[in-house]
Amino acid sequence: MLLSSETIAPSIDPIAAAEADNGSPIPNGTQVGDYVIERVLGEGGMGWVFDAVHPLIRKRVAVKLLKGAFASDEAVMERFVREARAVCEIGHRNIIEIFNFGTLEDGSPYYVMESLKGEELSEKLSRDGAMGFPEAYPILRQTFAALAAAHDAGIVHRDLKPENIYLCYEEGSDPVVKVLDFGIAK
Repeated sequence: MLLSSETIAPSIDPIAAAEADNGSPIPNGTQVGDYVIERVLGEGGMGWVFDAVHPLIRKRVAVKLLKGAFASDEAVMERFVREARAVCEIGHRNIIEIFNFGTLEDGSPYYVMESLKGEELSEKLSRDGAMGFPEAYPILRQTFAALAAAHDAGIVHRDLKPENIYLCYEEGSDPVVKVLDFGIAK
């Protein structure tokens, strides 16, 4: 069962949890697929992204859920599925990995992707300002490698911007780039 009152931990008040999650349709503690929602990471015009964890092996993931109103829109649904499919077809280390797809009982689709630790390039630029070449080069190199892999797979991103370039920090090395949001890819 993907989502029901039976999958919500008994100690959680679903209405209070939803209000605490900025109006999220999934209260903390709800099981979605194999993962338990822990908190909202963000909300966009078409959906939410949640921090979730596998309860047994403790693998941390992000779950992207399309808002219910869009689940009945065939064009939006096609775009959501196309994003997941495009990312999986490319399969590059500098593109976010999506490894599961499903639907809630109400028909709202979701996919499960790797959990990232770091920040959007837009956040770094807002905080630190323009980068010099030595700092920008590894970010550009990895971004171009991801786009080249997408193009080799016949996919064009069409929405590349600093908000869709995520910098994952690892101690003692350049940030690892993850290109996000292939939602309008062709």
